[in-house]
Amino acid sequence: MLPNLKVENLSSVRSEKVIFDNINFEVMPGQNIEIIGSNGSGKTTLLRTILGLINQDKGQILWLDDNDNYNKFRTFDCFYQGHQLGIKNLLTVYENLQLTKNSIGMPQEEIYKLLERVGLSNINDFAANLSVGQRKRIAVARWLLKEFKVYLIDEPFSALDDKATLLIEDLIKELNAKGCSFIITGHRPSNILASRMEI
Repeated sequence: MLPNLKVENLSSVRSEKVIFDNINFEVMPGQNIEIIGSNGSGKTTLLRTILGLINQDKGQILWLDDNDNYNKFRTFDCFYQGHQLGIKNLLTVYENLQLTKNSIGMPQEEIYKLLERVGLSNINDFAANLSVGQRKRIAVARWLLKEFKVYLIDEPFSALDDKATLLIEDLIKELNAKGCSFIITGHRPSNILASRMEI
């Protein structure tokens, strides 16, 4: 079995300041990588660099293609969730999920089930009236619209109560069992099974 992603000697410099240096890891199917660091340590920059949204200064990011070759261009869909969750205040809970690209063609009942799975029963509430934790539950429901090989999630456990934290831990374990991998960030180690690095 080959890694879906290889990060080799990755470095980033902004305004002559080293953000991170010599980052190395591989992401095997079903494996998790947890990046631990304080605010401003470069966690978000690292995720965005891996995705190709920011150019690296050194090193390389290699994605596995369908022919078991590695190249610098991402050849499969992966899922990114940043600090800005992309939840629209003027839409309801249901509409925020139903109007997502990956829900096109999905029966209404399936969308209801996904929202119920993440603990959202008041699907006609407007997102503007939700707590931060409830908004994050909508974002988490998007993880389940399609199975991605690699999920890159910025601080998935922030602003969550214990019940929501357990929900996310269970979902990650469930998706790991299907061969999905997670690269997540946080201020401290979580309870998920993961290889950890500090930046």
